[in-house]
Amino acid sequence: MSLHSTLLPIIGSVFSRWTALQLAVDHSMGGPNSQAKYEAFIDAFGQHLVRNVRPTLSVSSMEQDLQEYLDEVLDEEFNTVLDDGSSAELAQLFIRYIQLIQQGKLADVQQELQLQQATTAPAARMSVRNQTEDSSSSEGEDDDDNDFDMREEPATTESKSQSMDTDEDGWTTVHRRSGGKK
Repeated sequence: MSLHSTLLPIIGSVFSRWTALQLAVDHSMGGPNSQAKYEAFIDAFGQHLVRNVRPTLSVSSMEQDLQEYLDEVLDEEFNTVLDDGSSAELAQLFIRYIQLIQQGKLADVQQELQLQQATTAPAARMSVRNQTEDSSSSEGEDDDDNDFDMREEPATTESKSQSMDTDEDGWTTVHRRSGGKK
């Protein structure tokens, strides 16, 4: 089995939990073919990993290359500019996974992915579920657990306007919530 074919299900699993990418696909930020672009992105990223992750390169240069590649594809194909550091985190994760695979520890990678899938719901759907649960609460309540306002109407509570900024061109910036990573 080639490294590329080994990586494809790993990439698919990680990408399925990447909030920024899933929101871009779910909201057709890549146009009417967003789902097809998403599937092609998995394959293209696998090819990029195989070509560019080499033991002879420094880890920091490989991480920077992967981060730039992820940012570029999200910007050019999905009209999404990341400002949350997630592409850097994914670059580190994929470098670690490839190193484990090269050491013959594919089972460790698969076990970690299964554990992550068992303990987390897909990120975009989780945000929608949180919005649905929050809709039963009163409008005046301050809710710091809500990452995204999935409604088309503008956010009305003060806490939501602090976590999302819309500029005069209509671009909305969603800020990382405070309180650390979950």
